[in-house]
Parts: sequence; structure tokens; C-alpha cells
Amino acid sequence: GSASSQSMRKFNCLTLSTKQLNIRSLVSYEKQQVPTDAIMFITAGGVRICVRADQRWVQSAIKRIDQRRAAK
Repeated sequence: GSASSQSMRKFNCLTLSTKQLNIRSLVSYEKQQVPTDAIMFITAGGVRICVRADQRWVQSAIKRIDQRRAAK
């Protein structure tokens, strides 16, 4: 396989960050079950950061993003 075929594939969470992120800098998220149960947050700068879905701050960040989306 060439390198170009790999970049076409969907971004998967292989490593999970354990740091709490600044919720205000997060603009979007995606839920992932494969290869691990995770949330991929996307920052205003387009950076994708994967975190464990079961952390308490992650749930409040998701709520905050959903509320922001609904307000628009």
C-alpha cells in the first residue's frame, strides 16, 4: 500500500490523550467504537484529539458542544 491510500482512510483513535482539554477550544466531536471506545474532539484549529469516552469532563464537553450547535 502506498502512503496516499492511507490518508484517504477515516481518522481513527489509536492513542488516547489523558489530559483534560480546554472545552472552549473544541468545535466538534465524533464518537468512535473502533478500535476503542473513544471521543475524537476537533479543535477550532482543526486538530483532532482522542480521549476516553468515560471521563466525566468529556461528557460535559459533549453537552457544551451540542448546546452550541443547537443555539445556532
